[in-house]
Amino acid sequence: MKIEWRYSLINNLPLIALWISFLAFNGLSPRGWSRFSVPLVILGAFWLIYYLFFERSYFRRHPEQRPGSHLISGLGWIMTFLVVMVAFIVLLKFHDSTIASPAILLGSFALISLIRDSLSVKKLAVEK
Repeated sequence: MKIEWRYSLINNLPLIALWISFLAFNGLSPRGWSRFSVPLVILGAFWLIYYLFFERSYFRRHPEQRPGSHLISGLGWIMTFLVVMVAFIVLLKFHDSTIASPAILLGSFALISLIRDSLSVKKLAVEK
């Protein structure tokens, strides 16, 4: 199985930017859910710039890297399920500590997406 790290990084860069901006503005405070608007505005601006100046031209040059040309593999779904269950258990068990902060939760979603997308396979490889 080939790890699709480039596809995973291209697809999840805006989510990683949201996580980094949330860490920069709110830190690891478990009460940071009410201050979610500034990172979302930063994400919107970053996503627009990222899409207009990088992603469109990249997908024109590399059409095989488009999200529609990949399928999530069985191993990707298993890993996603396991990581989501662990994150859910940690969130329920430690809901008042810094482990359950929005920054940690966004970081775990970014990790889940990176793992899932890196374990995907190209549709052409499945159809052969």
